[in-house]
Parts: sequence; structure tokens; C-alpha cells
Amino acid sequence: MKPKRQEKILEIIATKNIETQEDLISALRSEGFNATQATASRDIRQLKLVKVLDNGVYKYVAPKNDSEQTGTYNQ
Repeated sequence: MKPKRQEKILEIIATKNIETQEDLISALRSEGFNATQATASRDIRQLKLVKVLDNGVYKYVAPKNDSEQTGTYNQ
């Protein structure tokens, strides 16, 4: 169940502006997943999602490459 839920999270954040964990939980529930705040928080951490500013709104996105996941950047 966890891999399917996390795959769905990546799909959701790729297609919708998810600003908060509550938004993510609501989107997951509308897709048939039973999600709690603790589950969302854990999934966000495990997927290494980050919030970025997009048109004045912060939203969750997945890192694009390994350097973003480790916090090191090539200059």
C-alpha cells in the first residue's frame, strides 16, 4: 500500500498545487487512500519533497535529481 500511495502522491503533486499537508491528505482521500497527518508527514519526508515558491504560492514538488535530494549542489 505504501508504494502505491507514494506513487499517487508524486502524481498528485505533479498535476495539482498542493500547498499543505491537509491539501495532500484531502487529495489522497479523494483517490481512495486512507491518509492521516502522520502518514502524509512521513511520506513527504521519505519522498524528500520540498516546498517551492510558484507564482506567489508555496507548493510541494519532488526533487529533480540526486544533488537536490542530498542537499549538495554542483556549481
